[in-house]
Formats: sequence, structure tokens, C-alpha cells
Amino acid sequence: MQDNAPEINSLENVQAVNTESVVKNIELSNQILDKLIQGFEKPHELRKLRKKLSNLSAEVQDKNLTAFKTKTSSYDNFITAENQLQQASDELISGLEEHLNGEINVKSISILVDNLKNGINSRLIPINELKNQSQASTNKEESPTGLIPRDLKNELHLYLNMLQNKYSKNRPEILFGGDYTGDLNWKYIQEHDNIKAKLSSLLEVPLVLEARYQQKDIRLIELIQKDANKLKKGQHKCVCLFSRSWDEEIKDFTLRFVHPNFVLYLYDLDEGLIFNTENEMAQHYACWFNTKHDKQKLDEIFEGFLDSHEHFTVQELGDALGLNYNGAEKLIKILLRKGTILDVTFGEKNPKYIKAKIKETKNNNI
Repeated sequence: MQDNAPEINSLENVQAVNTESVVKNIELSNQILDKLIQGFEKPHELRKLRKKLSNLSAEVQDKNLTAFKTKTSSYDNFITAENQLQQASDELISGLEEHLNGEINVKSISILVDNLKNGINSRLIPINELKNQSQASTNKEESPTGLIPRDLKNELHLYLNMLQNKYSKNRPEILFGGDYTGDLNWKYIQEHDNIKAKLSSLLEVPLVLEARYQQKDIRLIELIQKDANKLKKGQHKCVCLFSRSWDEEIKDFTLRFVHPNFVLYLYDLDEGLIFNTENEMAQHYACWFNTKHDKQKLDEIFEGFLDSHEHFTVQELGDALGLNYNGAEKLIKILLRKGTILDVTFGEKNPKYIKAKIKETKNNNI
């Protein structure tokens, strides 16, 4: 959903549009599952998931909302729940498509289906109390980080929508430091004054991105430092604060800000993205907050590398793609499993790899 501030009489419409989108995604998911079932050694497990999805399709279309739990909640929670449902349904499609290109993991698919079920069960009935809060929110345009000036609201929405579009088409594939993350779970959610995204596995969250409106505050620098000091070792967090203009104190602080785990950006309508350009980590993640739409994907760079190398080693691939040795090894294992490359040294200490002949029916994207 692009508009996160519906009018008082449109909360039902928000749910109706989301319901239609979720149903279409479930239909497409079942079509993908049909393809996976044909070549899987344990098709009964996938058939169970397909049946579960069909039940969820009926549940989400229940006009009596019998599956919804009546909760005392807020307008913001209503919008968040709808956003999370839409995201769960989008991630179901993208996750299943990844299984078409590689190894089928029933547990991973089951998690995606459960996430969709949780999203459906978390929906709220648009009762009058929520509609009244919707009207109040529209009138006040208040953010947890300060009152949003009305003349700035449209610019903020355009910026957040642009980032959401970027996050829907791209994902961080290499962390600062060279770790490969193309196989991790990528989630993002937009709310009325911010967008948050994260890379995660079952055990860790190595990268968090956040862009939000920020009211000017004399305590802002202190708050930023506290946020940075909360991070765990090995976790990166990048925060971009949006406003029409920033005073010299906070700009100077941002231009000199360095932290091992935290990156600070300012987005200024007059100057664009402001950050410490001498900080390599800030340079690495800046693409996720600037207004440039085109970002070259790793598989495109890799195709060019293959075309110019008859054979290659782990180190050569890492140097070309910006991966560390472990990251390059991880990517090579994935490419070997997909049949994109071949090991021509058969267990030697420093193996070499070549490009495999591409079968017409094989999708070789990283």
C-alpha cells in the first residue's frame, strides 16, 4: 500500500484492496507449489501447505470477519497490521520463486505460510473508534518523532514511497566488510512517517535500515548516540532523518560522525543526502537512502565477471565482487548447488571454477 493515511470512510476500502491482493498472491503461490510438487521427493508435505493456503484464502475473504479477533487497538495498529499482511503475502511469492531456482526447503516454505496466517489473524475490524482516530490522525499529521508540517507531508510520503519501491526491487547482498547476505531474509515495512527494513536469519539480524521524519530537537545528538550504543557487535544499523532543512550543528555532527556499527544520514530537501563521505561504511550503505533508482545487482556483475574469466579462484571472485573470503566461499557453494559454475580441480587446496553450460530450462540468477 502506497498511502498509509486513508480517509475516515476508507478503512474498509484499505482492507478490501489488501484482501484482493492477498487472494491473488495465494492463487499464484498455489501455482508455484504445483510446479514444486511435480519434482519433489516428498510431495505430500507440499500438498499440505497448498491446502493450508487454500483455507487461508477462504479465511481472508470472510466478509463476516469471523476470523478477526476484536481487539482494543489504535488506528496506527490497524495500518501496521494491514501493511504486515501485505508484506507477508509478497514475501510468500518471492520466497516460493526462490525455491523454483534452487533446493526445496519445506520448513522455510512453512514459515512463510505461517507468517501469512499470523498476518490474517492480526487484522483489526475497522470499528468507529478506529475511524475516529483516522480522522484525528489526518487532521493532526502527528508523528511519534514530532508534528509533521502539512507542507512537508507530501514530500515525506514521496521520499518514503521511493524508498519502498527501491526496497521491493533490490536487497542488500553484501554487507560492509564483505559478508554475502543474498540468502538472508529481507523484510521492509512502511508506516505513515517512516520505513524500516532488515536482513535477518534465524539467529541474527546483521543489518537494519530506517528512514523517518524527525522533528528538530536540542536532544537529537544525544538520542542518536544512545541508539548507536545499543547495537550488538557485528550488527549494522543505518538511520536517515528526514526534514526540510537542518541546522549547522546537526549537519556538522553528521558530516564527522563515525561509529563501528551505526551510520547516520540526514535527508535535506534542499541539499539531498548528507553524511560523512570519508566513512567507508556510510558510503557502502548510502545507496539505500539516496534518490538514485538504478542499482546494479550482484548477478549482473557476476555475469560480466564470468564472461571475462575462463576460470577463477575464490579470492579472484571475492576481489571482483567486493566479498571477503568467507563471503566468496558461501556464494560459490550456492552457485555450485544451482549448477551455475563447476569445480574443475576436484578437491585441490586452491580450487578453480568455470562457468557451466546454461540449460534453457534453468534459471541461474544468484
